[in-house]
Amino acid sequence: MSASNDQSVTEPTVAVDAAVADDLRISAQWKPIVVTLMAVALLLRVIMAFVVEQHVQSAGRPFLIEGDANGYWELAEKITAGQDYVIYGRHVLRVPGFPLLLAASIQFFGNNVLAARLLLAVVGTGCCWLTYCLGRQVHSRRVGFWAALYVAICPLHVGNSVLILSETLFTFWMLLSLLSLLWLLRTGDEACDVAHVSTCSWRVVCRSLLTGALIGVTVLSRPGFLPWLIICCAAMPFLLKRSFALRATVCAGLVAGCFLVLLPWAARNATVTGHWVFTSLWSGPSLYDGLNPQATGASNMQFFEDDNVLARMSEFEMNQYYTQRSIAFARANPGRVISLAVSKSAAFLSPVPNFARTAGWGVCVVCVVCWGLLSFCTIAGLASRQWEYSDVLVLLGPLLLFLLVHMVFVGSVRYRLPVEFPLSVLAAVGWRHLVLSKRDYSVSR
Repeated sequence: MSASNDQSVTEPTVAVDAAVADDLRISAQWKPIVVTLMAVALLLRVIMAFVVEQHVQSAGRPFLIEGDANGYWELAEKITAGQDYVIYGRHVLRVPGFPLLLAASIQFFGNNVLAARLLLAVVGTGCCWLTYCLGRQVHSRRVGFWAALYVAICPLHVGNSVLILSETLFTFWMLLSLLSLLWLLRTGDEACDVAHVSTCSWRVVCRSLLTGALIGVTVLSRPGFLPWLIICCAAMPFLLKRSFALRATVCAGLVAGCFLVLLPWAARNATVTGHWVFTSLWSGPSLYDGLNPQATGASNMQFFEDDNVLARMSEFEMNQYYTQRSIAFARANPGRVISLAVSKSAAFLSPVPNFARTAGWGVCVVCVVCWGLLSFCTIAGLASRQWEYSDVLVLLGPLLLFLLVHMVFVGSVRYRLPVEFPLSVLAAVGWRHLVLSKRDYSVSR
């Protein structure tokens, strides 16, 4: 081999080695910063766990939000005791994701709510770490750091992470599924041949199955995330531009992965109800909660107790009954549906949660500042154009999905908090863009 050929082979290798070495050097510089931030996030959540536990004990009750939390805890106790997964005489009221986490806490730490809060503090810190990873993947370590900083110290996120509610676990799995989706989209076009489906790499198949499976696990924590699978499949023709075979393979993998994860739960439901239910049988009453003659946009489930339909029909029939009543109301009152949708979207996007309105003006100011800063920087991030279309899908898509879902069901800030985690990455892009633009302006002067 000639000297010129030796040089042509060596130079790319040297360049790659230099790039790897540079990345390792930068990673080593950022590691203590990120570790410190995660330690702060964990410390804040541990303190909040003790504060919340002290508050509820002083109030003489086990949970801050008793209705949902009591149900989750009772199901967790039944899982631990090996009893039937039934609550209030119903078999498919709640998907099993969050009760399984609580059952693990009860199994290892006993019937101790504080221990469960501390476990959720760890999961909440994991959400901050995944937010950093998402920001690093989308843009840079610096963007990941700013995004993680916001969710790590934002009082609403700190407080919400230790409540006995499914939001924290749902956020964790959602972020993992978004990271997997971004990984799939970034590498999908490079892994398959343009013309032949037979040459499609097994890596794409495995990554599609993994992403679909993670979506399925997320659905087992919050059924309202299931439409995300449809959105992802619908977006593939626009995000993967190589071949129809590639897009079809990715979509098939996403659906198959999600289906395989949900299948055991659906099979169990078929056994106890006679119907294949892949999520829960509470969507009908929840829908009627948002679409009925007395609806205001806020939740009021008193009608369920007053109607007592379970006394004369099965759980599946009850779900169908309320679904049909909701659709009938919507068809007969389109103007009212639009008015309710506006009210629900206002509640969903409100800077101040309901509880804060009675907690004093200081809490309200903090909530307004946090949401205002996040919203302003998110708009700046979109205006910066420092993103790809796949980034917008991953970072902004969950917010738009949940906004639309809760314009139909009921709206609340509580349902927005999980999707603020990916949104914070887009806001961090905007924050960096604003800082750099101001710096360039100062230099130019």
